[in-house]
Amino acid sequence: MKLPALVARFPRPPWWRPDVTAHWSSDWPVLPDGVEERYPQLASDFRLWRDEFEQRFRQLDHEAQLLQNQFWRQQVALIIGGLVATTLGAYQAARGGGQEAVAAAQAVLTGALTGIAALARGSRSQHGYLTARLKAERIKSEFFVFLARVGDYAGADRDERLRQQVEDITDAEGTA
Repeated sequence: MKLPALVARFPRPPWWRPDVTAHWSSDWPVLPDGVEERYPQLASDFRLWRDEFEQRFRQLDHEAQLLQNQFWRQQVALIIGGLVATTLGAYQAARGGGQEAVAAAQAVLTGALTGIAALARGSRSQHGYLTARLKAERIKSEFFVFLARVGDYAGADRDERLRQQVEDITDAEGTA
C-alpha cells in the first residue's frame, strides 16, 4: 500500500544526516545500466560522466535533499506549533480566561516558535536547497548538451570544455 504524499514526504528527524558522498538507496541512475552496449559510439562519453562528473552531481543532489528536508522540518514545526498555540488560545477563550498554566504554555510555545522562525530565516535552508539543486541539474544538463556534441561541445576540446564548465558550476557562488 502506498503512503499518502503528506506522510511519505514528511521531514526526517534532525539526526538523519547521511553522508553526501555515499550511495543512497533513493539514488536513481542518470545513465541506465547497459547504456554503453546500446550506444557504443558514446561509450567514452558515458565513462567520462561516471568517472569524473557523476560524483559531483550526486554530492550536490544529496546536499539539496538534506537542505530541503531541513526546510520542510522547519516549516512543519511552525505549522504544528501554530496549530497548538491557536488551540491553547481557543481553549483559554472558551474557559473564560484565567487559566494561568494554559497561558504560560502558550507564551512559552509562541516564544519557541519565534525562535524557530528566526532560525529558519537565518539558516536560509530553502536558498541553500535551491542553489544545490540548480547546480546539480546544471551539471546534468551540461552533460546532455555534451552528449549531443553541439554548441561549445562540437569541437575537439569538448572534454576539457565540459570539465571547465562543471568546475565553474560547482564553484559558483552560493550556499552549496
